[in-house]
Amino acid sequence: MTGRRTRTAAASGPVTGGRGWAFGSPPDVGDYGYVIEEFLLDGVAQSYEPVQPAAIGRDGRWAVRPGERAGYRTRMYVARPADPARFNGVVIVTWLNVTAGYDLGAPSAHEMRGGYAWAGVTAQAVAVNGQPALAPGFPATPGLPRIDPGRYGTLHHPGDRYSYDIFTQAARAVRRSLGGLTPRLVIASGASQSAARLGAYINMADDQERCFDGYFLITHWGLCVYPPDQPLMVTFGPLGDGFHGGSSAISDRGRVPILVLNSESETLHNVPVRQPDSPTFRFWEIAGAAHVGEVPDLTPMQAREGLPVFPPAKNANTIDWTWVRNAALDHLARWADAGTPPPSFPLIEASLEAGIHHDDTGNAAGGIRVPELEAPTAVHSGTRPGNPLEALIGQTVPYPPGQLAARYAGAASYLREWDAAVDRARGRGLVLDADLEGLRQRGRKTAAGLWR
Repeated sequence: MTGRRTRTAAASGPVTGGRGWAFGSPPDVGDYGYVIEEFLLDGVAQSYEPVQPAAIGRDGRWAVRPGERAGYRTRMYVARPADPARFNGVVIVTWLNVTAGYDLGAPSAHEMRGGYAWAGVTAQAVAVNGQPALAPGFPATPGLPRIDPGRYGTLHHPGDRYSYDIFTQAARAVRRSLGGLTPRLVIASGASQSAARLGAYINMADDQERCFDGYFLITHWGLCVYPPDQPLMVTFGPLGDGFHGGSSAISDRGRVPILVLNSESETLHNVPVRQPDSPTFRFWEIAGAAHVGEVPDLTPMQAREGLPVFPPAKNANTIDWTWVRNAALDHLARWADAGTPPPSFPLIEASLEAGIHHDDTGNAAGGIRVPELEAPTAVHSGTRPGNPLEALIGQTVPYPPGQLAARYAGAASYLREWDAAVDRARGRGLVLDADLEGLRQRGRKTAAGLWR
């Protein structure tokens, strides 16, 4: 980007009043010895525009310049250890996801166990302004000022073209909003639509602003929102030959580490713009896993906010890959801190012509091999027929009894394969010590259900 660096948001707070809590925050952080504080953020943000139309393309090496400026007031909530001695020195600044029409994002159990500080930024307009009903499963939403006027009645957002600079200014304000904690590293994180925004941020703003020490993109669709403000439906709209409106690589300039962690759901979107690993870039794909497999249980938060809680879908993908996400985050933090690179893994075997290649177990070949694929009892897919929401949850189709019996002599035979797969994953740096026993027990739960 050409132009001067941007400003820092003015943070006021901690905010009190209204209903008494930060919207979307988990109600149980005290169980982990954490506290939550919320801040209002005020500033004037710039937009970004192409230097010329041809400067924005699929290689991710975008040339942009500062565009119009507009004032804003948004919010950020911070979760941090109550005991400063537990802080590990790393702050995760999360671009809150607004696909549902409201902010989604919270610190994970692993992050709180590990002493990370966490900040969720309301960067996009939908969270503040609300949106009309878009489709079945996407009802109209009112926006934060109407949800809790006593707390958020003064928020205003000028539009998503300013979201990138709002995110920069919020990240700079984080350092002053940690209750006296001094961060050593600031890592940006975003999932799904937010990963598409964060990919665009790297392509447009990172080289100029330089306020993050690393980037963690989760379930990234191979799409980066084109400036100044490509509509979401255009970004995701198919163009033919495997490309979409926002298809783009991520600009790996070699400045800071970037780790992309994907499920199988995003594979075919990424195929046209896949890029090789490098000294500052890693691309991990989990074979058999689905887009929503990493989402924590949102039921307590949804119940407190009065949001609809949807029942689980029949035959939804059963692979929980939270443990891979935990390991990936710790790898990224070490990489940004000490320069220790994470391992590289094969990609899921796929092509635009033939789609995803499947092995003789019926599951995707290549990619990160979770125990559910190394000791299979079902066919796991990152997609499924139906509307887009259903596609995101993937599906798991259990093997019929005859196929199961032909593969395993019984529970002991199955558990030998499962435990060996867990050991291999641990040896590859994919399983943290804290997650090891839980992963072993998952195999025992499966065995108990199949062999009685």
